[in-house]
Amino acid sequence: MVVYFSGTGNSKWAAKEIAAITGDTVKNISEDITLDDEVLGIVFPIYAWGMPAPMEKYLKGISVGKNTYVYMICTCGSNCGYADSQVEGVIGRKLNASLSLALPNNYIQGGNCEDEKGAKAKFKAAKPLLHEFAEKVKKRENGVAMLTRGPLPHLMTSVVHPLFNFGMDSGKSFTFTDACISCGKCAKDCPTKNIQLVDGHPVWGKECCNCVACINNCDMNAIKYGKHDRRTYHFKEEYVD
Repeated sequence: MVVYFSGTGNSKWAAKEIAAITGDTVKNISEDITLDDEVLGIVFPIYAWGMPAPMEKYLKGISVGKNTYVYMICTCGSNCGYADSQVEGVIGRKLNASLSLALPNNYIQGGNCEDEKGAKAKFKAAKPLLHEFAEKVKKRENGVAMLTRGPLPHLMTSVVHPLFNFGMDSGKSFTFTDACISCGKCAKDCPTKNIQLVDGHPVWGKECCNCVACINNCDMNAIKYGKHDRRTYHFKEEYVD
């Protein structure tokens, strides 16, 4: 079983890709899932050098068998910190294998997201790494750590990541423009169900995990973060063709 959390599609792609190679099934953590005892793949994007709150919440609610082969794939702009240690702390055991995969940046709060050329280049570089990792998973290899931690990884994961979670639990900086057509896609895509339509327009609650799915997946480019008007990003199949 491969379980994933994804805001704009990168981690969903990684989960589906490795599941296709290993012959496994893949599920979004928002679905009803019955885990098996043979293998568990955990796939998620990196948020400030750590795992997203929804994935942490999900992992705290499951029980992982001591004989289950468990691996992690985290997608990130460049660095993953010690997200693997976070996962191990939550599930209460060591990971058999772990991979960080540099994929297109979608963090619109920090600046423009990846353009089409950059996105294609990152997927081109990431695909062979993912396939190499998948072969190791198929062989049930242990102690596999294909990770790019980045500078000061302990500091980033133990200090910066908690501060990110503390400061980013509100959707108060998200707004919509006159381009909104009241389609409801933002509310449907929100993994924490933090968005409701009021009079046909989105209203953000206090359970935001800053996945930025609402902004990046909006077909009308009608949602903004603060006063910024930046290039958005969401996964497209043509990026990996």
